[in-house]
Amino acid sequence: MDKAWEQYLLEEAHIVFKYLLKIGATKEDAEDVVQEAIIKTIECLSQVQTGKLRAWLFKVALHRYYTLYNKNKKSVYLGDEEMQKFQSSLNIEELLLIEEQNEKLREALQGLSPTYQQLLMMKYFMELSYKEMAAILDVSENHIRTYLQRARKTLKKQWEDL
Repeated sequence: MDKAWEQYLLEEAHIVFKYLLKIGATKEDAEDVVQEAIIKTIECLSQVQTGKLRAWLFKVALHRYYTLYNKNKKSVYLGDEEMQKFQSSLNIEELLLIEEQNEKLREALQGLSPTYQQLLMMKYFMELSYKEMAAILDVSENHIRTYLQRARKTLKKQWEDL
């Protein structure tokens, strides 16, 4: 494996790592999952199409994470680090309101399918473009737009039902 390819693989793995943290993986779980994904990618290198490395890594990592998640029955949580950044500048009432809204959002998100959760996280927490999301998931941009719209509508309904 040449150095340029190795560097590219590590850059892609770092993106996967950040995504896993955003969807609620602990740092240790994310490290383990990414390491397993890298090993699996290297083992199956002949099966990975040129230009599809990121999609392959994401699929392997997400499959492994969801297997681990379902096995451990962990709750997905969002933005604890982000919340800590804001807590120092807010009063108690504001903090309680934000925490209540975050809990409601968590409940609404958990009521969605893993696919919809994944799309919403990629778009709004990782701030990926439709093109980037399509490349990661190995689907068309139109597919991403359609499913993301459905995910938004479903999330809105879940939110209203709470």
